[in-house]
Amino acid sequence: METNVFTLPVSLEQVAAVIKRMHPEDRQRLLAMVPELAAEALKQKKLIDDANQAVKQLKEELLSELGGEPLSSDEPFLDGLTLGQYLELSEAERAKLWDEWSEVALEDMEEVEVHPNALPA
Repeated sequence: METNVFTLPVSLEQVAAVIKRMHPEDRQRLLAMVPELAAEALKQKKLIDDANQAVKQLKEELLSELGGEPLSSDEPFLDGLTLGQYLELSEAERAKLWDEWSEVALEDMEEVEVHPNALPA
């Protein structure tokens, strides 16, 4: 028995839409047919888990360096903002500030007096 296969132009977005509408059993069958998808997903999960572990360890080390006391929300942070004001910003606003700050030459930045127990950036 011969099977004819016709190819149609399909975008990645269309494929994603079809996969989203699949029943879980069909998704499992798809993963069995294309094991590379599962392997790639596992790689991505491991990268995210490793990054989260590194962030957790860094936070623990910084807190230890601060004597177990987190910084106060009224501590000066950057660009006239306190730490509390910075943390209240949305992700988009934070990203915009970091983009602006990354364009400033370090030698052009104004020096600010810091506490003796402050950690260098």
